Amino acid sequence: MMMVTSGPPTDDDLLELVRGVFDGRTVTAITRHPYPYATSSPLEELRVRFDHGDAPTLIFKDLAWERLLDDARQSKPAFLYNPRRAVEIYRRILGPAGIGPRCYAAIADARPARYWLLLEKVPGVELWQLGELAVWESVARWLGGFHAHFAGEIAELRTRNPYLLDYEASWFELWRGRAQTALAQSDDHRARELVSRLDRYDDVVGALDALSSTLVHGEFYPSNVMVVRSDGDPRVCPVDWEMAGTGPGLLDLAALAGGFKRRERGRLFNAYRSAMLEFGAHLPPEEQMRASLERCRLHLALQWIGWSASWKAP
Repeated sequence: MMMVTSGPPTDDDLLELVRGVFDGRTVTAITRHPYPYATSSPLEELRVRFDHGDAPTLIFKDLAWERLLDDARQSKPAFLYNPRRAVEIYRRILGPAGIGPRCYAAIADARPARYWLLLEKVPGVELWQLGELAVWESVARWLGGFHAHFAGEIAELRTRNPYLLDYEASWFELWRGRAQTALAQSDDHRARELVSRLDRYDDVVGALDALSSTLVHGEFYPSNVMVVRSDGDPRVCPVDWEMAGTGPGLLDLAALAGGFKRRERGRLFNAYRSAMLEFGAHLPPEEQMRASLERCRLHLALQWIGWSASWKAP
């Protein structure tokens, strides 16, 4: 993708952007500060001042390749980078459905490269900071409802956002190959055995490819899920949709539950499955679905192994 690079946005650039968002109100000033929780793209916290009162605090995200943070630019496979994927999912899918942080503006200009998101600053915390399993179960139920909502809409989703990744057979084969390459260069004593076992990975690829598809976040890890606590069900706001695509929803559940042992994973699975059934999804038998979740966990492990030669998973 050819892009004309540009520098980071100036104060005037952001002021113009914000004024366009709050048309009808007089914006007198903005203040901007780096947001400390950025992981791949730089984030800024914007405080907007009107002539009468202040606006909600906003988060500005700059998705341009040349401004990716050092670790992300060095480690993220370049073939996965397409800033329009995140811009269009906010603009055409999440925003109209009222999912996630409110998106005030989504800009995608190639010349010069301006791939900007102006988002609500969610008044919550990352899921990984919350220790109560009941909260995680609530997030799993939310995820089940999310996947059930978009099941059967693959063609429409890809029309709205043609930049979505396609989590199907060639995707799973790709990461098997990348993992084999990484393992061949590893001095870990387990690498040779794992490489030999991957020769029999075709059955896993076929099983994953046969699963029904829905809208997939792609990186539904606890650090990418904001939770706003309340007296009832918490508000769940996934962020960082750069790996969004269509494919098996269990990939997201595998990412969510990856840090838990079998018993806790089972509770998250039950919460997810019950929500999908409540929303009318047609599901395979429970044990078959559990086996599919284990295959998705295996895929994520291979994906991390093959992610980048310059980065090692913790």
